[in-house]
Amino acid sequence: MSNSVAIAEHYDIMSATSVVDDNNHTFNSSDQQMDYNNPTYSDYDASYLEMQNLNTIFTFYMPPILILIGSIGNILTLIVLHQKTFKPYSISFYVSSYAIANLLTLYLFLGSEWIAGVADEKTIDNRSDWLCRLWQFIMRVISYSGIWFVVAMVIDRYIVIWHPWKVSSMCTIFMAKFAAVIIIVGLVVVSIHAMWTYELMNNCFPLHNENDIHAMIWPWMSASFYSFIPLALLFIFNILIITGLCLKRPVKHTHNLGPHQMVLTHTTLALSTIYFLLVLPPTVMNVINKTFPPSWLQDSKLMLQMERARVSTYFMAWVNTIILFCLCLLFSRTFRSEFLDILTSKLCFRHQSRIYELQVGSQSSATQVEMDACTETTPL
Repeated sequence: MSNSVAIAEHYDIMSATSVVDDNNHTFNSSDQQMDYNNPTYSDYDASYLEMQNLNTIFTFYMPPILILIGSIGNILTLIVLHQKTFKPYSISFYVSSYAIANLLTLYLFLGSEWIAGVADEKTIDNRSDWLCRLWQFIMRVISYSGIWFVVAMVIDRYIVIWHPWKVSSMCTIFMAKFAAVIIIVGLVVVSIHAMWTYELMNNCFPLHNENDIHAMIWPWMSASFYSFIPLALLFIFNILIITGLCLKRPVKHTHNLGPHQMVLTHTTLALSTIYFLLVLPPTVMNVINKTFPPSWLQDSKLMLQMERARVSTYFMAWVNTIILFCLCLLFSRTFRSEFLDILTSKLCFRHQSRIYELQVGSQSSATQVEMDACTETTPL
């Protein structure tokens, strides 16, 4: 399951040799008998082996790495944003919500698929028909919330930069919670159709009825809410934020802003820009997979190239779930300072505990000096 990039009627990652077109026609290269000792061994066979190796790397080795890095980064981000410096600001709530969405996406979807692959078991959505429908619904609500939280971040920063007189009413924790509720409710409404459009047929796939207008139109409508509209909003608001920062517009109204109201602005800009660049290729690839003509199925080399591109862009989208902490460290001075404060306080606490163990019952003045020195170095 891709992270907020697939069009609404999502196709799970199949084997590296299988592609399904708009009418569920299947091209499967494994149907061809390949004799690798035969001197007529072709370039297609070499590409097939290369694709299998790539699929093995992405299926068995990449997921645990992504989950480990993403878990550490997102949890550390939540810890830092929970400090008093960040808690009063709406942008911190949006970033925290995005970090939680990343963790849920990594654990529930990428993690479950990886465990199923390693254990050679069925994935959750392939165990029964009702699980197929329910899991597709839950997957959409959780995974696609990430891109909308990023949109909420850039809109929040846009208000701070271009409409600072509205900050006190629009950029509050209450409004951030209200926006989060709107996002979740909207995704529930848009995604509920998965409960009756998906069915377990060897794998969990959407039903395709050629004469069903709903089946023809709804995928593109939901795709608009899942990808097209949020990507367009990211592009527009990023340009507005860059323009505002270049014009130094916030300086004109600094008396209306709190001392840290501009916090995480550059981080938000970097995050939304990278997010846009990483999800655009898989979005385009999903559109191609949805619309390519059946005649392409006859070109085996083209199908392998498309599968290689699909698998590669699939994991490009997952990079968004693991880079949040690094971006916060790189682009936010306040975040770095708060993170260093936490590290220093923890290290000093352990140092003090060690001194107490060694000097228990003692009134050593040297010990007191060391403890005081450690305490004084905590603030930055």
